[in-house]
Amino acid sequence: MGSTTSDLMIVAGEVSGDIHAGNMLAEIQHLRPDVHAFGVGGERLSAAGLECLAPIDELAHMGLVEVLRELPRIRRLMHRLVDEAARRRPALAVLVDSPDFNLRLAARLHGLGVPVVLYVSPQLWAWRRGRVRTVRRLAREVLCLLPFEVPFYEAHGVRARYVGHPLVDEIARVGLLDRPHDVVNGRVALLPGSREMEVTQLLPVMIATLRELPATEISEAVLVEAPGMRELVDFVLTMTGSDPRLVRVRGEQRRLELARSALAWTASGTATLECALLDVPMVVGYRLQGLTYFAARMLVNVANVALVNLIAEETVAPELLQSMWNPQRLAVETSRLMGGGGALQREQLAVVRQRLGERGASRNAAEAVLEHLEASGIG
Repeated sequence: MGSTTSDLMIVAGEVSGDIHAGNMLAEIQHLRPDVHAFGVGGERLSAAGLECLAPIDELAHMGLVEVLRELPRIRRLMHRLVDEAARRRPALAVLVDSPDFNLRLAARLHGLGVPVVLYVSPQLWAWRRGRVRTVRRLAREVLCLLPFEVPFYEAHGVRARYVGHPLVDEIARVGLLDRPHDVVNGRVALLPGSREMEVTQLLPVMIATLRELPATEISEAVLVEAPGMRELVDFVLTMTGSDPRLVRVRGEQRRLELARSALAWTASGTATLECALLDVPMVVGYRLQGLTYFAARMLVNVANVALVNLIAEETVAPELLQSMWNPQRLAVETSRLMGGGGALQREQLAVVRQRLGERGASRNAAEAVLEHLEASGIG
């Protein structure tokens, strides 16, 4: 059976990828309503019109130990997607982040003759640089969110373009970009992440630290929940206990409450850029399973892990990794930033905001995808 030339395959394996790809698909639908998309995604992609073959949580696993446990299910999903691609023959596949899964899927799609574009660059500049040869062989182009990624890919013979970071659009959409915020002195925001592993590893330390710091230092605490994390947060708070200063926020309200915070305790990743765009100083934490962390230490070749620090090309926000992520160290960094260190970090965050560029990333990504669809024969 021949392809319907309007078919577009999209596979996003994490919450942040679902948001970015969903915004991109919404722009595609605005520009070309005849394009039909199918694949793997979450709430945002589904809302934008994706025919969802599997929910995003089938891919939202991180770390060697976690992936090994879920390997049979991941393999079944791989076979299903390849079978669907063979049956539908999409004109293009846009694979979003999740490189361990998506590069394997790209190889199978390549074998079927389905062209592939990668959106949200695999962090090959940080680790497993040898895979850049795989990207060069399999991908028509890499659509990059971070400005320093394009020179890396071009140096390795990979076609790449910087489309901008969709988070700039997200913050602008809710009216919080480049405006002063009514900051509450003594308020700390807790951002334990969008993955189960992150929440279970990071949130208990945040709660313990909150209990350790007096109300004279931390007057309010706002727990910013990522989509889909409510039940897990319920469970963690049941196990650890809460604190009378703690308020939970989710949905559209979460960015406004974050913007009014004097400090954030945050997981490494996109949340650090959210803090930077909202001008909120931060302490970054991360903790992996022991075996996963050992493997990462052997492979990672960057000085920092937080995106905000990588973009700044210096340690703007303190990073507390593995055993350093504990209530004592977090309390020390909190006191330092609340006591004046936050002002210096805000000056450095202005550089990060400038490097992230202007709004329009989702439209740029959509136009790039449509270029590739046209190159595949769509009129």
